[in-house]
Amino acid sequence: MQYRVLLTLISAAALVSGCASQPKGLDQIREEADRAALVTASSGATLIKDAESRAADASAQETYRFAPVLTREAMASLEEAREVQSKGKTDDAVRSQALAAIATFDRAIAHTSIARETLAPALAHLEVLNAIGSPAYFPTGYQKVSESFDGIIRVLEQTGAPASTAQSQHQLLTAMHDLEVETIGFINLQEIRTTLDNLQEAGAQKLIPQSYAVARSALAAAEDLIATSPRAEGGIATLRERALNSASHAQVIMAMVNEILNANPDSAESLVLRTERWLYNIGTALKFPDIRHLPMDEQSRQLADGVEELLQR
Repeated sequence: MQYRVLLTLISAAALVSGCASQPKGLDQIREEADRAALVTASSGATLIKDAESRAADASAQETYRFAPVLTREAMASLEEAREVQSKGKTDDAVRSQALAAIATFDRAIAHTSIARETLAPALAHLEVLNAIGSPAYFPTGYQKVSESFDGIIRVLEQTGAPASTAQSQHQLLTAMHDLEVETIGFINLQEIRTTLDNLQEAGAQKLIPQSYAVARSALAAAEDLIATSPRAEGGIATLRERALNSASHAQVIMAMVNEILNANPDSAESLVLRTERWLYNIGTALKFPDIRHLPMDEQSRQLADGVEELLQR
């Protein structure tokens, strides 16, 4: 039955909430239930069924999450009512526990509605973190956020005052934003960061300072956008592509520089001829006259003019 499922969920929630202080008014609920038990026309068996129906409603509303203490107390009263009934004790005792369960479930359901409204910003941000995979990418950070959220729920249940959570929710939203930024940055930019870190270790700042600086600048631009607008998917995709191309270009330049630095008299000519072959292949594709006798900068200029002329036709 549904209330059995709810009891299992509440047992788990109790481990999280620990020895939380009782919500205000809980003792009053019990006292009113004791008085009502003496005058109600409903039997204990009927009231137990009503309490079980309330337990099902509470489970559907997830009161075990938003009002864990109230729900735990309501379940305890329901279980006590069933036990008292099974032992054949007076119906007054059964009614008292069952009425306490009903009233406490009602209170838990009402409080859950308040909690959902009060914590709507944090709940929405938590859904975002789950959607982008923060629990998998940064489990420790996600756990801290979850624990802070649970702490706010405990305070709200104890005080019953939404204003008591304003500052703590503001701090939580800041932490959630930071985790979202960290996750989006990791998903989109970690490959680029690793590439540039490897280039730095290989001496890129000294060997290819211009290309390396351009790549770092492109990465920084993407990181800045993510830091301020982690959900700007289009802009992030554009800057990521730019940073990825810049990093890849830096890799290519680094490889060529190292090849030149490692050249010797036996390999230098083949290196230059290979570079010349690249220009010649472009000229051949354009059906351009053989201009290999010209300096390479002049070859590249003429080939560029040929491409421009072709595009204008």
